[in-house]
Amino acid sequence: MTDELSKTGGAAITIVDSATSSSDLVWAAAAQDAPSGTAFLVLEQTAGRGRRGAGWSSSRGGMYFSMLLRPAISPRLWFGLSFVAALAIRQELARCLATVPVMLKWPNDVLAGGGKLCGILLEARGEVVVIGTGVNIAPVGALPGAKLPATSLVQLGDNTTDPETLARCYADTLMSRVMAYETDGFDPVRREWLSHCAHIEGMMRIARPEQLAAKKADAEKGGTNNIVEGRFAGLGADGALHLMQDDGERHVITTGDVDLVG
Repeated sequence: MTDELSKTGGAAITIVDSATSSSDLVWAAAAQDAPSGTAFLVLEQTAGRGRRGAGWSSSRGGMYFSMLLRPAISPRLWFGLSFVAALAIRQELARCLATVPVMLKWPNDVLAGGGKLCGILLEARGEVVVIGTGVNIAPVGALPGAKLPATSLVQLGDNTTDPETLARCYADTLMSRVMAYETDGFDPVRREWLSHCAHIEGMMRIARPEQLAAKKADAEKGGTNNIVEGRFAGLGADGALHLMQDDGERHVITTGDVDLVG
């Protein structure tokens, strides 16, 4: 089953009953030269994915949404689109949860009520960027290996929001924010993101990709591997996380798995 919503804010959204993932549908559309703003909302994903191949629980009742972008900026600035998307969906979720703080965790997780409410996956190939966004609306079960417990809009007190309405509002907000980013650059995005950051000066434990591989190898050998731990010390102009250790050593993290400590 497919159904196309009216085009608003430059986004044309097609609703699909079931698919492997909304991003798979967008990539297929991109191969057919679909324009920027082409988007898919999938009511049930059979192979939803998160960062570095992690699974994303995608049963019916959530918003599984992806949008195609052909950014009018240099690829070296595409990193900021991840933060732009996080701010866009945070804005809409904050409207749904007027009395519950909705916060952001580096690089682009959305937290509320002590749990993870939303995740974002940005993928780029050639001249195309696809932003995939998953929001838990109906209650969800625990995902094995998850760093934070999952939560949902319903569990946080919102019993009225539906996937179609949220997708439409988010699409409009995302398109508007993308255009602003293309014009104004990352600094306004950086400042707003920091104003909603869940771990200002908080302690963090980070495993970079090479450390994750070493940790897995050590685990197989029965050993251990050190992970970088320190206090959040800011967000760089390139979107990198700055981490300050107790001994004063400063780390600049561009990618990694983040645990909030305490």
